[in-house]
Amino acid sequence: MSKQSLKQKAYRELREFVIITLYLLVVFSCFIAYKSIVLGAYNIDVTYHGLALINALALAKVMLIAQGLHLGKRVEEAPLIYSTLLKSALFAVVLACFKILEEFAIGYFHHRSFHESIADLAGGTGKGILTLTILLFVVLIPFVAYGELQRIVGEEKLAQLFFHRRAEQTDQ
Repeated sequence: MSKQSLKQKAYRELREFVIITLYLLVVFSCFIAYKSIVLGAYNIDVTYHGLALINALALAKVMLIAQGLHLGKRVEEAPLIYSTLLKSALFAVVLACFKILEEFAIGYFHHRSFHESIADLAGGTGKGILTLTILLFVVLIPFVAYGELQRIVGEEKLAQLFFHRRAEQTDQ
């Protein structure tokens, strides 16, 4: 592999990492803001806003690794809705599992049990973690759909369709 192609791949990976991080940062910031508003109604102060960036950075890397492992590659020839929904579901499960493992590892370091470690993660219950996973699935659908469209129509064409005026598109 030439140095130029290695540089191009590194740039493409960094760019994708930044895009995934920004998307997750917006999503997690919205979750935290909503949680703050709901708990604020009961005079419970929540100030985890800095964690949104840390979680976004960590989970963006997990998503890149999952993409690198070609998660969901088998369904890429299926209709776009199937590949989008399946990849969104797979990424949501991978992210939820990573988050559980992360909480457990931190708790283990602090000599806490598994249940104590994940208590802050969606209430620490199976129902809460399932709900969090479903929320992740839903918020990943537009992100994955954009990536699937980009894979099919090409990065330049999709960027032109989404980010340029329509008059510019008809002139070409």
